[in-house]
Amino acid sequence: MAETGNSKAPAERTARRLPSLLLLVPLLLLVALSSWAVSSPAGSSPDDNYHLASIWCGAGERPGLCESASGGAGERVPWATIASHECYHFQPEVAATCQVKALGADPNRLVTTQHVNSVAHYYSPLYYAVLSPFASADVGASVIAIRIVNSLLFVVIVSVLFWVLPARRRPLLVVSLAVTVVPWGVFLIASVNPSGWAVLAGGTVWLAVLGFLESAGWRRVVLGVLAVVTAVMGAGARSDMAVYAVIGMVAAVFLAMRGGGGRRFWVSVILPVVLSLVCFVLFLTAQQVGVWQNGVAPGSGGTARHGWSLLLHNLLNVPTLVFGSLGSWPLGWNDVTIPPVVWVGTLFVFAAAVFTGLATMSWRKALVVGATVIALVSLPLYLLQRSLTEVGGLVHPRYLLPLLIMFVGFVLFPIGTRWVRVTPLQAWLVVAVLSAANAVSLYSNIRRYTLGGAPGVSLSGPGSWWWGSGVPQPSIVFAGGIIAFTAALALLTHHLLTTQRAQQAQLVDEAEERGAQARVAQAGAS
Repeated sequence: MAETGNSKAPAERTARRLPSLLLLVPLLLLVALSSWAVSSPAGSSPDDNYHLASIWCGAGERPGLCESASGGAGERVPWATIASHECYHFQPEVAATCQVKALGADPNRLVTTQHVNSVAHYYSPLYYAVLSPFASADVGASVIAIRIVNSLLFVVIVSVLFWVLPARRRPLLVVSLAVTVVPWGVFLIASVNPSGWAVLAGGTVWLAVLGFLESAGWRRVVLGVLAVVTAVMGAGARSDMAVYAVIGMVAAVFLAMRGGGGRRFWVSVILPVVLSLVCFVLFLTAQQVGVWQNGVAPGSGGTARHGWSLLLHNLLNVPTLVFGSLGSWPLGWNDVTIPPVVWVGTLFVFAAAVFTGLATMSWRKALVVGATVIALVSLPLYLLQRSLTEVGGLVHPRYLLPLLIMFVGFVLFPIGTRWVRVTPLQAWLVVAVLSAANAVSLYSNIRRYTLGGAPGVSLSGPGSWWWGSGVPQPSIVFAGGIIAFTAALALLTHHLLTTQRAQQAQLVDEAEERGAQARVAQAGAS
């Protein structure tokens, strides 16, 4: 991939003149994510029995939704919130039609559980409190509503950030998310799992802070607000994202600093400093902090390895965790196997983006990229070592996905006014690969639940699972989802290529002007 040139104001102005078709991208993204939101039944994302019960109790006691059990034995929540997954999870050959029998005639009957955040306090209460108003007696409808709300939050925040970021920073947002969110990212964003908010924060918080430090006027205000919102959402969803958010903000400050910084710059740094403190407070509100300090029960991974033997084994296998979210790690409760064609394609695109970014380097960028690589490897190794657990237990790839998104953004960060450039062939090949990977992943996810292990290629058939009335049939959801995803990615790619061509034309004009001036000066001297 080609080297870079100097970006100038005319190219910047061209990039800001966004075509009207680009206004369709948020709608297309919402359609694409909504297809994922209805592609699997209630209870299908990891630990949904905990997260659903916690959302239902996120606003405290509510008759029929969350009631305190007698004697402080826990919380009483609808049976469907904690049992929707039990008949099919870890059994990929079993379709979700089993829910009818498993949940019984009254899936909304209240049962007692202690596996809920208001009792266990594993997570910050923020995520559950925000989504609790969408809980209702109809668990299935509420699950769809929560998934679409989470999808909408992602689309709105990312779209606003794209519009207000300086034009030269928009590729960092688009590319870092595009090459990392298929398939685990899109699955989580459109789920009830708090990791969806962590994915959103991983792709946005550091860029919002970077834009805040580099901008002025109303853009600076909006970017500051986005930095606050995304940092709080991320840290309020998962305690590890609180750590990642601080890493991202420190990196943004480091990359934005020029020379000594100046008084205005250091005054601006007050915002990320305050947000880092907020993240630390939210980190402490979750019992997950104990895992970072002490690990979990020794031997929980069922391994006979320990000491250096365990460390070496996990070090050799940690790439499984770092890159598992690109498709090599099964979706859902780790029981939705994705064909290898997906992770081969996504890993290819990921590697292409990284090597493109390495074409421009400075000591600041090298330090940020190197530190992120160390964090991606050392954090899971630390937790596994403290817990005497091998790769495959305790730490999952989705925990590292927000940091992986940041890593791509850091690698692609342009040095000074130099822009990383790609050819149209390279860009459209990426669009084709990611679109195909999304299509295969969505198809695999839908079919696993509609028909389980039944042979054939159809997404539905006699007796297959699907939602009730109001949700389009699986084939329509699949077609709409892949078309919307591909169209959104194509429009964004066209815009970025147009911006790049304008920048290249400006460079040619400036080179010709300098050449003409040199010839005039030479003629005058002779």
